[in-house]
Amino acid sequence: MPVRDFNVTIDGVRLACQSVTPDTTVDQRPSQTAEHTPTIIMLHEALGTIRMWRNFPQRLANETGCPCLIYERRGHGSSDPQNVVPRPVDFHNEETDRFLNGLIAHQTLKKPILFGHSDGATIALKYAARFPAVPRAVISLAAHVFVEDVTINGIETAAQTYASTDWKSRLERHHFDQTDTVFRAWVDTWRQPDFKNWQMIDELPAITCPALILQGDEDPFGSDQQVTTIRDHTGGPVTAHIIKGCGHIPHLEAPDDVLESVRHFLDTF
Repeated sequence: MPVRDFNVTIDGVRLACQSVTPDTTVDQRPSQTAEHTPTIIMLHEALGTIRMWRNFPQRLANETGCPCLIYERRGHGSSDPQNVVPRPVDFHNEETDRFLNGLIAHQTLKKPILFGHSDGATIALKYAARFPAVPRAVISLAAHVFVEDVTINGIETAAQTYASTDWKSRLERHHFDQTDTVFRAWVDTWRQPDFKNWQMIDELPAITCPALILQGDEDPFGSDQQVTTIRDHTGGPVTAHIIKGCGHIPHLEAPDDVLESVRHFLDTF
């Protein structure tokens, strides 16, 4: 079956997961073989769920010939609830050390490719820095490695939109009774005074695997400085690309551009 939903329990916490395998009727990358094909682990953004990736995981699997493993972080979608709001300033560390590393061990994945969006991209980069021997590569969409005014301003605008529109009811289709908590876990964490000093630039040199860094040039949550900072400080080979006319969600706003960049990137190693 191309798509399979299941749950895993990591350190007592149940995480909702989905596996997506390439469609056998679609031509795959000739360089991929069953023995050496890595799994792509997909890490969602601050308000993300499995369903919010839409059809992109299947397209990614078909285009690369790689199976994809998607999971919902604690407090998101159908995973177990997250009751700590705001989250600690260093919450990314728990996501890497406890949950992502635990998931990789549980699924016995060898040299996975990490594909992250926004908060998920930050987690992917941080994992590659803290466990440099594990990932084969990192693909980052709209990551944050330090806090910018544009990011805080974007979050303040999002909070106003959530309070004054039907956004909450639309998110409830994905997060159910966890919607308010997951939204507060995002905005309240970033609003903490101590969070303004958060950064992971000093960890970037520890990343030695190949990295593809993508961001839209119209991203309301981050400037091009995020991309140049990652490019200039990462220890391994980096391919960086700014997608023209694209906002914060490149895989939905410019999926063809993202897939083309991924194909070229994977062909380099």
